Amino acid sequence: MIGRLALLLPVVLAFPASAHDLGVDLTFNGTTASATNPRSGSAGFGLSGSYDFNDQWSAFFTASYVRDFATRTTDSYSPGSNIFLFSAGAMFVVNDHVMLMGAVNGSPPSLQKNAAQLPLTDGTRTIVLDGVLESTNASLGGTLLGSYATNGLSRWEHTIDVSANVTGLSSFQNLQLGRIAEAIARNNCPPGDDQRACRLVVGTNTPLVQVRLGATYTATLFSKLDLMLDGAAFLYDKDPAAVGLFSTQQGRLAMDLGSPTAPWVATARLTGLYRFSKVNLRLGYQFGLYSADFGANHLVRASVTWKVSSSFRLTLSALLQTDVDSSGPINRGGTVSTGALFLFP
Repeated sequence: MIGRLALLLPVVLAFPASAHDLGVDLTFNGTTASATNPRSGSAGFGLSGSYDFNDQWSAFFTASYVRDFATRTTDSYSPGSNIFLFSAGAMFVVNDHVMLMGAVNGSPPSLQKNAAQLPLTDGTRTIVLDGVLESTNASLGGTLLGSYATNGLSRWEHTIDVSANVTGLSSFQNLQLGRIAEAIARNNCPPGDDQRACRLVVGTNTPLVQVRLGATYTATLFSKLDLMLDGAAFLYDKDPAAVGLFSTQQGRLAMDLGSPTAPWVATARLTGLYRFSKVNLRLGYQFGLYSADFGANHLVRASVTWKVSSSFRLTLSALLQTDVDSSGPINRGGTVSTGALFLFP
């Protein structure tokens, strides 16, 4: 959500209190399954809107439903699961140059089931555990954002945004195995064994607090072209690699920036937006560095928005992403979304 708000701020600052709006979005996502990401795809529906009380105060909300697709391994199968995400907040335009924004976001507890294969090492022997990973996940967080724009009607305008987000993530994960496989796994997991497979066989409750600190610089040239450079750092109250498997829900918290398959420690993004009379074109690239030895993430996103009329707009976007480590590409995926925005005077 942070990335989306940061990209919208230059437009909001240039045209405060222009209209109320209601938006509808459909999203389809697919990734290759891996050891850190057993989930292979999802479809989502989103509803968003805003209301301008006056020239200074506005409120906004977003509600999303995500249906994860079924997963299958050699011996295990899991149907899909349902995830709900909500956010709401307010914007205050102090003057022609300064805006403040605050928001809360969260997801109620949801049960996710993923068919997964995990390696378990016993001395020199490695056993592959094939089962269903059950995760009960929930989140609650808040965001503060401040923005300054020159907004002086010159040929080269500048906008600087700074933001801070704190999110508490709760996840209880347990690997469900057949009776014989579970007996073998517990036999090979002595007390205190810190292997991921052992933690998940026993069941692990791993709350995690994530802090995202971000900044965005936007240059607006001739009122037609926006060039945006965005950077963010992620801090955690504990090693995020110790939370079992990175949950699908945690990835959804940054859906507008792709679906990360491991916890980020830093991201950098360059975006260009060009406004024609009826069409807006956006193209962006982001590099993300994962924590521990999970590697890095590259993604490219392109979108086109068509202003059908003064009160109706359509958007189509596509995102391609690749995760890499020292051995090369390990995950590939993509997201396609379409949306409609209705504006009310």
